[in-house]
Amino acid sequence: MGSAVKVPPLGFAGLLSITLLAGFTLLSPLPIRAQEQSQPDGLDGLQPSGQPNETLTLPTPTERGATSPSQPTPQSIPKPEAVTPPSDPEDLRRLAADSTLLSMEAGQRLVQEAKESAAAQQYEPAVSKLQQSREIFNQLSNFHQQLYTSFTGIDNRIANSHRTLAAETAQMRDEASYELAVVHSAQNQADLAVPLLIQIVGSQQPTRELGRQAYELLGDIGFVEIVEEPTSSETDAAAVPEVSPEEPSTPAQQTGLLSMAAANGLMEEARQSASAEEYEQAVSKLQRSREIFNKLSNFYQQLFTSFSGIDNATAETHRNRAAETAEMRDLATYELALVHRVQNQPALAVPLLIQIIQSQQPTRELGKKAYEQLWELGFVDSPFPGGRQSSSGLQ
Repeated sequence: MGSAVKVPPLGFAGLLSITLLAGFTLLSPLPIRAQEQSQPDGLDGLQPSGQPNETLTLPTPTERGATSPSQPTPQSIPKPEAVTPPSDPEDLRRLAADSTLLSMEAGQRLVQEAKESAAAQQYEPAVSKLQQSREIFNQLSNFHQQLYTSFTGIDNRIANSHRTLAAETAQMRDEASYELAVVHSAQNQADLAVPLLIQIVGSQQPTRELGRQAYELLGDIGFVEIVEEPTSSETDAAAVPEVSPEEPSTPAQQTGLLSMAAANGLMEEARQSASAEEYEQAVSKLQRSREIFNKLSNFYQQLFTSFSGIDNATAETHRNRAAETAEMRDLATYELALVHRVQNQPALAVPLLIQIIQSQQPTRELGKKAYEQLWELGFVDSPFPGGRQSSSGLQ
């Protein structure tokens, strides 16, 4: 075995020097680079990827541009932040009622401006503004009605609120429609005023003030005859006003463009054109006549519905007018089909003849004639029983 190495014992001075060296070594800070290397891998994500960590050095106060608190610089004065509109829809504030066109205030403002224009006889801008306000009120009424339907049974408080707003905006719509009809009447455009007035009567009913005003204006225009009930003083008076032979009484509904007289005049002109073999003019006039009669029939039918259960005598009068104008419409349709047949256009004649049969029924005279035409055109295989026959078939 080798001999053990013997270490000579240290003296007091040697022990003191070892102790000081160990203390100096423990108190000396590690280099920053060494500290970074000792960090766990999870902290590496705080530095940009692919770049080595750099030695951190703190700037001195002079390098940071620090100044004395008693001497502020322009850079150190805080600037007010610019206010930007919110981009989040939830942060938007409620709009004022007069800042949007889709509001009751906007519609009322347009109506007022239209009245001022009409008073100055500036009818074109008055018509334009009344049409806009009428559309606004109609949209608002429909929207509130939809919300009322949506909230019914869920929140009756909100539902009733929208129901009230729907009724209010519908009232404003009818008032704007009435003002528009008055302007059309002032322009002698009864064909534009009559549809508006009939809509008002249907919406308001004849028992309400606006409905009565609309129906009276229909009488002033000449579309309906308003028979006023005689008062007691008139009943006691036996004298009956006489009508001069030179001034025959003309039914009020026979005046104006939208009237039976106008449609009958177009039918007569169409017959003359067809006799002269001017078929294109005949077709155009018969189409216009047919449209007028159809509108009249629909209008009288609406008035019949409005007065049913309220004034049965007036309702029955309008029902008879609706049937009369429907008969004239079907007659104009029949003559139009004949012109198409003369032009060798059965594809245009057949639909018209079928419409007549549906409207008149095959048992009525005009319905029988329409079916005979279908048989002569070869569209149907069997003649109607009891029809008239000739050498060439049914006539």
